[in-house]
Amino acid sequence: MKSHLLKASLLVLLPIFLASALWGVAEASDLASAANIFLYPKPSKMANLTLNTASGRTVNLSDYKGKVVLLHFWSIRCPACRMEEPLLDGLKKTFCHGELEIVGVNLVDNPRAIADHAIKNRCSFPMCYDGGRGFNLQPVNMGGKRTAFLVNPAREAILEVPVFPTTYIIDCNGNLVGYSVGAARWNDRNVVALLKKLMSETRCSQIGSSTPKSKRMSMLRSVR
Repeated sequence: MKSHLLKASLLVLLPIFLASALWGVAEASDLASAANIFLYPKPSKMANLTLNTASGRTVNLSDYKGKVVLLHFWSIRCPACRMEEPLLDGLKKTFCHGELEIVGVNLVDNPRAIADHAIKNRCSFPMCYDGGRGFNLQPVNMGGKRTAFLVNPAREAILEVPVFPTTYIIDCNGNLVGYSVGAARWNDRNVVALLKKLMSETRCSQIGSSTPKSKRMSMLRSVR
């Protein structure tokens, strides 16, 4: 019964994922050719994700609202992941004031091995696994094309993870705004500029929604 429900949800979501992929190609800016990063023309809401870190801490994706997040799917045995990890680590250190959060997600390797990897490589961002919460990667064959979907405890497909690494960019409002399939050049200046732009939008949104009008005017005057 569960497998039928999963297949049904995938059938519903397949047109969305296919459309998203086509949109990404059509709307790709110079970022695509320079760094293998693609932008969606319209943001879409990201579902919450609850995982455990290698140190035993619980991570809720919803806790990062107000920050830009890179949701990075990886595997220990993936050569491209090993190549990309130092770039992500450097990116995290570039934004050292907490404006950017990187969440490494590994749903295929042993938690002990994930923890050892995080310690050995001194990762500057959390390396997460499911820890029995019911999130997993479900392999799917779609017309001869093998891919996988991140599935939640309700057996609903949340995201497509066709290969490792796959990384999704989430804005301050918890919306998916971009993605990368395969290794990306996270140290590319265009990528840094994109993330700074998203963070700037975050600050503007926070000023507009949570700060009293009198204080907002004072802040704007001080900026000028």
